[in-house]
Amino acid sequence: MTEPINAPIPPSLAEMLPVGMINGGGTAAAAMAVVAQRRRGVPGWEAFHYERLSATEFEITGGMAVNIGGVKKFQGAHDTVNVTETEVLEEMRAAQQHVIPSVMTLLEQDLLANDIGSSRAAHAPKFLKVVFALPEDEPGRQRILQAFQLQANFFGAKVQACSLHDK
Repeated sequence: MTEPINAPIPPSLAEMLPVGMINGGGTAAAAMAVVAQRRRGVPGWEAFHYERLSATEFEITGGMAVNIGGVKKFQGAHDTVNVTETEVLEEMRAAQQHVIPSVMTLLEQDLLANDIGSSRAAHAPKFLKVVFALPEDEPGRQRILQAFQLQANFFGAKVQACSLHDK
């Protein structure tokens, strides 16, 4: 995990790359996607790319995604939405205030429910626990740690928490 849930919100987005993909862009890119989706207002529209237009404005490109063979593809026309740095920072602050109640407790409840043959409410989030053996070499360990950021997308599922243990 490279960024804790309570990471401080930066005063600006000046450190961001001038262009990038939303998926894998971290907390700021995820906030850009939320702001763009809200501004676009079309159900199913998703952001996938951003580009800095000025010191305070970003152009977010998106479209309608379809799942083809387990891979998300953006087919058809793509369109853009402009968002400001202020809107993105406000969304980051708002997201920071919405802390998920005890993710590990929910995960343990799901695992226990599966063990005893019952399930929690249908509207509750579902979790999959995946255990990876960390490579012995430090560069390999760092690649794994960077791959599973809190905002990462893992086969269409959002990574909510990472717990690394040496055995």
